[in-house]
Amino acid sequence: MSYEFEPACRRMEWLDPFYKAVWEKAFADAIPISGTFELTPRCNFNCRMCYVHLKPSEIHKYGKELTAKEWIRVAREAKEAGTTWLCITGGEPLMHPEFETIWKELTQMGFFITLQTNASMIEGKFQKLLEDYPPKGVKITLYGSNDEIYEQVCQVPNGFTKVDQGIRTLKEMKIPIQLVSTIIRQNEEDVKRMAFYAYCHQLPWVMTAGVKSSVRGADSEAKDVRVQEKLDEQKKKEIQYRLKEAPVNIERKPCNYCKDYRLGYWITWDGEMRFCSFMNEPHIKIREQAFQEAWKKLIRYEEELDWPEECKTCKVQKVCFKCAGMLNAECGSPHKVTEEFCEKIKKWFDEEKGEWVWDRFI
Repeated sequence: MSYEFEPACRRMEWLDPFYKAVWEKAFADAIPISGTFELTPRCNFNCRMCYVHLKPSEIHKYGKELTAKEWIRVAREAKEAGTTWLCITGGEPLMHPEFETIWKELTQMGFFITLQTNASMIEGKFQKLLEDYPPKGVKITLYGSNDEIYEQVCQVPNGFTKVDQGIRTLKEMKIPIQLVSTIIRQNEEDVKRMAFYAYCHQLPWVMTAGVKSSVRGADSEAKDVRVQEKLDEQKKKEIQYRLKEAPVNIERKPCNYCKDYRLGYWITWDGEMRFCSFMNEPHIKIREQAFQEAWKKLIRYEEELDWPEECKTCKVQKVCFKCAGMLNAECGSPHKVTEEFCEKIKKWFDEEKGEWVWDRFI
């Protein structure tokens, strides 16, 4: 099969040329070079926008967590299939009942491992564990610059104090850190202070306001806490850009836009392989089959997934940039689109005199 579009991995300017070539080879041969293990939906925080977190009493309603033995088996098979980069996340991954066993085994398999955590539980036994079995790096969610903001966002007392101590501990251990922040109404006025915190600690920092609704059981308040006005303004600018510079090609299928297309995967806490954390399909159960078989099914799903029929004939298709994960989170399925999802884009399109500009693309 030939690919006439530019794969996302080719646009990763931050990659070393050698690794860029490795990723392009993985894309061409459909090698699962990058993976994410979502160990657990458990978390000691209760962030308003989280799409994964479940209370321990709710977990059994949605599935059963993979055991350490199962994660280790999957990791070995993933390594054999070509996985090199591995992200360990949750929920809060440190809360998996067998995290220590899982971590020791995975770190000795030769992966480039990134641990994604809220950093509030680093001190104590996990400090010694990470000293003895260090990751390649740690990605830490930073949701405020003080305990008051953390209580509003994460609904826990002393959240920032614990996170700050975890960050300082990891810095002392000389483990590379990246800070990532999700901006919602409860912390939007704190953005400059979060940026200053990152600057003072000389840590790279990335923020996003792209909060997605949960389709996986989490009690998310996504729609209520979004900084919607700013997101709307950003979307209007994107429409202007698409109209003038880069119209969307509806002939590219949904998964084509994902950086993990043909080379990455996500395994959920209950053992389903997907290409995106915002999806609740396909149902490829890793417990019941070998990793390589599951990977082949995921590739087949990615190749076959198509846009809803309405999108193919919609007048705003060339300015409506979306992905399968976005459709799934906002419309309940990647196979359909709702009027609520479409109406704002159609309105903004008309405001930009889209009907006139549209003629240029016919």
